[in-house]
Amino acid sequence: MKYSVVVEEDILDGGYIAYVPALKGCYTQADTLDELKKNIIEAIEVSEEDPAVPRNPVFGIWEMDINRHAATASY
Repeated sequence: MKYSVVVEEDILDGGYIAYVPALKGCYTQADTLDELKKNIIEAIEVSEEDPAVPRNPVFGIWEMDINRHAATASY
């Protein structure tokens, strides 16, 4: 199965955070991107094994540039 994985830099504590929007509660963190990749694969595998984990299909992902001084947002 193919999943979208969101990866964020943890600015406060250092390292990285990853989560899968389609699998409620499927997230992890790590100090390096290599470690993060291993961790999120494991988290996905655990989530797939549990039939109680809700599946939330991703409708779409928007990347938006918000101009606070303009009346509209471009995306």
